[in-house]
Amino acid sequence: MKQFFFSAFLFIGYYSSGQLTITVFPPEAKLCYGMDITFQAQIIAAPDSGTVSFQWLKNGALLTDSTRAYLIFKKVTFSDTGIYKCVGTNGILSDTSNPAHLQIFPKLIIDTLYRFNDLGCPRDCKGQFKTQISGGNLPYHYNWGGGYSLDTVHDTLHLGLCPGYHTLIVKDSDYTHCIARDYYVDVLKLPKITITKVPKDTVYLTHPTLKLSFPDSSKKYLTNWQWNFGDSAKFSNINPASHDYSKTGRFIITLGFTDQNGCDTTITDSILVKLVDLVIPNVFTPNGDGFNDTFQMKEKAASGFKTIDLLEVYLSDALVVFDRWGRKVYEKNNYRSGDWNGDHLSDGVYYYLFKGHGPYNDEVYKGAVTILRGH
Repeated sequence: MKQFFFSAFLFIGYYSSGQLTITVFPPEAKLCYGMDITFQAQIIAAPDSGTVSFQWLKNGALLTDSTRAYLIFKKVTFSDTGIYKCVGTNGILSDTSNPAHLQIFPKLIIDTLYRFNDLGCPRDCKGQFKTQISGGNLPYHYNWGGGYSLDTVHDTLHLGLCPGYHTLIVKDSDYTHCIARDYYVDVLKLPKITITKVPKDTVYLTHPTLKLSFPDSSKKYLTNWQWNFGDSAKFSNINPASHDYSKTGRFIITLGFTDQNGCDTTITDSILVKLVDLVIPNVFTPNGDGFNDTFQMKEKAASGFKTIDLLEVYLSDALVVFDRWGRKVYEKNNYRSGDWNGDHLSDGVYYYLFKGHGPYNDEVYKGAVTILRGH
């Protein structure tokens, strides 16, 4: 019994490491003229090592530009009819796949194919197309790839087509002739409207105003529009539009408009409203080396410390600095981070009072900062 299992194990191991088997799917395809198809070579069994490369044959002749595991046909014609095989090899072992037979039905003729109605709006499925077919045996069977027909048998006029590419497939009564043709349902072009946000990414609750606008040159393409700031604020037919937020969060902002063709469109964006997490340094080194030379206030962020404009964070602010005897050595209203460079003050410890003014409350920071030039 032990000998039997050992022999079976050796046989299975030899099979997995010593054979290469290639199979092509589908093994047979009969298509309408103009359809697409892909033949796929699959490795059923392969050696343990070595990369398998592929080469396709048509009617026994080498296809020099077909060296992948798949063979793609776009819009087949009668010249594509044939027997296809794939040869796989790892440099040592090789295998030739089963034959895959590609056939093309006799061709119907599309005499006309055109849009029957005016262009519609981009989101509307109102395209209408009309066709005229000849050849084969009546009546024809139509597959438009979408939409609907009022007459399911004689549906040469097709309605309700959505924008984009579609494929029309027509077969005759006994399915001995057919044709496939791509067609495109075009639509009216929308005006290109761009939204400008001030500030761009973040609104602070201590300076909660967001200003939205689009270029004045775009107004001529619009009949009306509405701004939606994502809370309860909506403004119609004004540009620019401003709004003060009263709570934190991420808000979806939209611009909905109707253009001169009567098409409705909505552009979506977002804005983050938050409280600032202000970080004030306890030392700076105004020695002219370009690093930490000024009194820089920053925001604590997930990626570290972010440089900010304090006049975007607060409606207004004020910074006052005292020496250790209580004498005022620096003062500035509407302080911008980095404005104070220590002037000609000597090294030592100084005390600051920073007040940021907001619409709902003021934020006050007190602390000590050391000037250290290192010389």
